[in-house]
Amino acid sequence: MLYIVLPAYNEDQGLAELIEDIRTNCAQIPHQIVIVNDGSTDRTLDIVHQYTQDYNNIHGVNHEQNKGLGAAINSGFQYVLNHSYLIKDQDKKTCENKICPDIVITMDADNTQPADCIPLLYEEICSGSDLVIASRYVQGGEQHGLSLGRRGLSWGAGKVMQLFAPIKGVRDYSCGYRAYRLKLLAEGTRQYGPDIIVSRNFSGMVELLLKIAPFAERITEVPLKLHYELKKGASKMRIWATIWGYFQLIYHLKRNKWSTVEWAEE
Repeated sequence: MLYIVLPAYNEDQGLAELIEDIRTNCAQIPHQIVIVNDGSTDRTLDIVHQYTQDYNNIHGVNHEQNKGLGAAINSGFQYVLNHSYLIKDQDKKTCENKICPDIVITMDADNTQPADCIPLLYEEICSGSDLVIASRYVQGGEQHGLSLGRRGLSWGAGKVMQLFAPIKGVRDYSCGYRAYRLKLLAEGTRQYGPDIIVSRNFSGMVELLLKIAPFAERITEVPLKLHYELKKGASKMRIWATIWGYFQLIYHLKRNKWSTVEWAEE
């Protein structure tokens, strides 16, 4: 079974379109969609409620207050881990004569990451990968509509992490559009508890990668064409808080202490 986790904070302008794109691109793949409303103040929660009423494979998780991207991802993971055994027809699915494991995909809910990449991520896991990243930095990857500062931040984060924490097969450390074997997240939960991501800013996706990667035997990337110009609404990223979060990651990595220090506010 494929589980798609969407952390959503004030995404009412693009969420419905994204859900429809996912349903179209995953029509041939047994899938469940888990939308985590992270304290939105617009109509995001109303949209989630409507879809959960109309479709039995769409589920909602609600945070009464905004807790940040990391907390939303944590909640989505825990929902899947706690409910996957209740969902029918999850045991064995075939994919080109191979048995596909339970898979979790995370992606942004702002409609900037194309849903047509989901089958690529899915097939890569079915072919033997444990973790797959939709990458802007492999052949065929592109990014459009990002400011020079955002481009530099993502590129620089990758270079710094390749220096301090190289992971074989990884070039794009910060993109949150990824596929994981469910058992990988279960192992991460056993190791770190239900709140795998501690960071409260966008560096949390790098933190998650650094924590989960040691449990993966094979990590690969597929090309991503990111279209940030399609985003509707304001960006939630605070660049300086995110940069400080990366410095904290390096500190924690070198001291091997992931949860003993207060992390930067988003």
